[in-house]
Amino acid sequence: MERLIGVDLGYGFIKATDGREGFLFPSVVGDGSPYQPLRLATQESDPTDNLRIKVGDQVYHVGTLAVRQSRMAYRSLSTTRAEGNDLLVLFLAALSLFAHEPNTTFSVVTGLPPGRMHLSDEFVRSVKGDHRVVRYRAGNPEELYLRVERATVVPQPLGTYWSQVLDPRGRLPEHQPMPDGRIGIIDVGFRTTDLVTVEGGEYVPEHSRTIPTGLASAYGAIAASLLRDYGVERENHALDEAVISGEISVSGRRVDITGLREQAFAQLATKVLVEIRSTWQVADYDQLWVTGGGGHALQRYLVPQFPQASLIADPLTANSRGYLAWAHYIYGTGGAPWTDRTPVNPQSR
Repeated sequence: MERLIGVDLGYGFIKATDGREGFLFPSVVGDGSPYQPLRLATQESDPTDNLRIKVGDQVYHVGTLAVRQSRMAYRSLSTTRAEGNDLLVLFLAALSLFAHEPNTTFSVVTGLPPGRMHLSDEFVRSVKGDHRVVRYRAGNPEELYLRVERATVVPQPLGTYWSQVLDPRGRLPEHQPMPDGRIGIIDVGFRTTDLVTVEGGEYVPEHSRTIPTGLASAYGAIAASLLRDYGVERENHALDEAVISGEISVSGRRVDITGLREQAFAQLATKVLVEIRSTWQVADYDQLWVTGGGGHALQRYLVPQFPQASLIADPLTANSRGYLAWAHYIYGTGGAPWTDRTPVNPQSR
């Protein structure tokens, strides 16, 4: 049976959904072992909390397990993410969470930043076809054969657009009017911020761009402050929990870092605001949708700056939900390939 999946391969977190299940885990890969770590807790853990797979001859820890257990864990922030095969490992780890039998066929929609769309053909070639993966649960190896039958790559923030205008099955809701006018989508991610324009049901590449700044810049500022003030060194992949909670442990005591975090977020927001106003004539836009994990983090600094701006619902997973809606639409009508001029509204076809 074919599974339709929407996968957001963010630099910070991987988000994936099939409409029934949804998973989120840090985009971190590390050296792994097939052996189950000794856990004193008897409670059943989230499947993403102990994500371990074998691809080829190598076992990898993925997500939070890599942060906890791997000697060498990393979160690639390079433009191409071509070092090693970590992007493929993250992708296959996400698909493995939806494999409930040994052989599973997938059709996938995912995204790349608008400024990285030239890498889409290479990505599709790397993921399409058959993949043998060994998944370890409770220390027991499960051999999985994952076939990626179809893969479509779109400009990343269009997932947010589809999450707002389509229902989960890729249809236009009968009693919900289509958004009018020119829409700007501000997708603040971990490595990049994407600005995408949709007008009249069309993606407008001439008014869309990728800015090479995101939450990683704020993480870097926070890490520098922690080293200066407390002598604590943290790589970016080990800062997620501290940034989210606003606390970090120093010599066994909890230290409030919300002041450091908000200072870093305010500086990043200023940079993003400069780029938005340098890229767009903002007054020409009828709506501005702020999305992404970074959009959620910076909302208090971004949204009040524009009268037509709003933070969309569940911005962290909006792209993956929209990709799934688009997967239902295109794969239900022949799987037409994406181009810059593909209408993003089904009624425009």
